[in-house]
Amino acid sequence: MIELKVQCDCGQKYKFDVEPVNGQMPFTVACPVCGVDGTEKANGLLQQLPPEPATQPSKPVALQARLRISSSAPQTTSPPPPPPLAPVTAVAPPPPIGAMRPAPAPAAAAKKDRGKPSFGLGLLGGALGTLVGTLLYYLIFHFLGFRLKLLAVGVGALAGWGAEYLGRGEGSKELGGLTAIFVLAGIIGAQYLVALSWWHKAVPSSMFNSAYTNSVIEARAVIKAVPTGSDEEIRNYLAQEQAGEDGEVGAKPNPASITKEDIKEFREKDLPQFQDLASGKITHEQYNAIHGVNTIREQSQDSEEGTFKAVFLLLLLSRSNLVSLCLAAGLAFKMSTNA
Repeated sequence: MIELKVQCDCGQKYKFDVEPVNGQMPFTVACPVCGVDGTEKANGLLQQLPPEPATQPSKPVALQARLRISSSAPQTTSPPPPPPLAPVTAVAPPPPIGAMRPAPAPAAAAKKDRGKPSFGLGLLGGALGTLVGTLLYYLIFHFLGFRLKLLAVGVGALAGWGAEYLGRGEGSKELGGLTAIFVLAGIIGAQYLVALSWWHKAVPSSMFNSAYTNSVIEARAVIKAVPTGSDEEIRNYLAQEQAGEDGEVGAKPNPASITKEDIKEFREKDLPQFQDLASGKITHEQYNAIHGVNTIREQSQDSEEGTFKAVFLLLLLSRSNLVSLCLAAGLAFKMSTNA
């Protein structure tokens, strides 16, 4: 048995016991640090050894020998070989793009963040949204004159948003139905008020106001013709009026046809009214009350109001207006019910 010492190229020294066979290593050896095969170097060392005297055959030696690492081996050697790579495993394909999207948060969690749903607050939100939308609708129609029916959809959107926001996503069909009713009532009311204001502007009412003005002008003319109120002045004025009422072209006044009763009646009844009108003692309202102008105006307005309602009903039931109302109510219902 021979103790053989081998120095690896990395500088590590190691030794082992071996029984050569025909001057060769009966097994392979390797550096315990870097793992390089040192069998060839070991065979070279065996060939350099002197031949040993013949001895009795020894027992078969084991093909394995225990390596003993020299403690004098340098410590600053090349780094050890890297560990073996882990086996490559199959990587699962990435999920499809649609699957990578985060799942939407549950509706219950969203409601919890906003607070407890409330039907009453949702109803209030729908009413407030309808009020604001209807006011804007009326102002745009009345002052700007825009007649776009789709403006009604904006009223439905505001009402639906108000019901959904203040109701904290209550989303019941009852809330949606009431909000849609609010929208329909608000839009129809705004259309009625706008159309009524346009109707009053189109129908002249100056004839009722001009009656008082004409009477004042006439009274001043009478006072000018009858400055002192004497019988002679009254007779001449009444004769002049009588000639004008006859309607004959070129007719001359006939003072002799005026009786004392005519003069007395004019002085006691007509002349005081002319004097009060000319001096402004009788106001416009008093004049209308005396002559029943207010009653005539009310009767005329009632007749006009009936005509207006009939015309408005025809416009309300027009196809374009019905479509805009349905769109507004449907949008309010959808938004307030989270449909």
